[in-house]
Amino acid sequence: MGNKYHCLAALAVGALSLGCSESEEAKKNKPPVTNVTLPDPGPLGFQLDTGDFEVAPGEEVQDCYFFEVPFDEEVWVNRITLGQNSGSHHMNVFRVRTVQNLDGKPGDVVKGGECWNSPNWADWPLVTNSQTSGVEDWKMPDGVALKLQPREKIMLQSHYVNASTQKTPGNAKVIVNFYGVEKADVTDELGTLFATNQEISICPGDVHRTFEASCKGIAKDNPVTIVAANGHFHSRGQRFTMNEWDPINGKGAQFYESTSWDDPPFDKDLKVVVPPGAGISWTCDFSVKPDDCGDPKNNCCYTFGGYVEYQEHCNAFVYYYPRGATDVNCF
Repeated sequence: MGNKYHCLAALAVGALSLGCSESEEAKKNKPPVTNVTLPDPGPLGFQLDTGDFEVAPGEEVQDCYFFEVPFDEEVWVNRITLGQNSGSHHMNVFRVRTVQNLDGKPGDVVKGGECWNSPNWADWPLVTNSQTSGVEDWKMPDGVALKLQPREKIMLQSHYVNASTQKTPGNAKVIVNFYGVEKADVTDELGTLFATNQEISICPGDVHRTFEASCKGIAKDNPVTIVAANGHFHSRGQRFTMNEWDPINGKGAQFYESTSWDDPPFDKDLKVVVPPGAGISWTCDFSVKPDDCGDPKNNCCYTFGGYVEYQEHCNAFVYYYPRGATDVNCF
């Protein structure tokens, strides 16, 4: 699906929240968001807030904020609203599991350092993510909800850029609202998949260099339904796709496409049925100008890493139901 087709399809089902009714020029001319706010999420929900922080010119800031789910019983969440001031490259929320070199008590912030090293969260299940300045609001399908454990420790990772590729016009800030529902209203638990292809290398002069990977495990004994997805790469990225995939027949139908590295669509009205034993494949297409330079020590190539200015990513985020026994990470 090309961007034009994607937008027309979204409008046909009334998915105006995808922003497809606006032209690319109109989106670029929007005033920057410099003081995002969200309302109180009510007695069944809770809010995460990083507070304001500065990103100096020429800098990239990636920090990890640790929080605790503020309830002594399970929390069932069927709506998530994410707000970010302009300049954000991404934000992810993970459940804290195996601790290697990155950890903190609720309320702690790890500034840079180990917050850049992805092996630290290789088995930390995804909770939610956003790459949108302003507000992204997602109401899950009826009966579907994310379950959070009592007093569960979670980590919010925020990445802001104020350099040549992206600008932060004011202070940075991230807020997340989790809206809860009664357990009696839930029929299916939401599952998540976070997948990253680290075997990428793009060098000056490369045109449409493509990398593909696959990830199974979301559908084991029973089929699942993918309800939302988005992709992530840096400014050398030109096209990101996701397809159905199974180990016997390989790649199946495409269900996601993005050609916008700095504002990729979050498709949240999907109804992709994945049969038992299957999963997804994802593809990233890159091009590098002949005079661009990533790592001077590596022939100016761009290899896997979090820094927008001189590294690249190829990450997939998928939300589905029913969850099954575990969430899925593919590193």
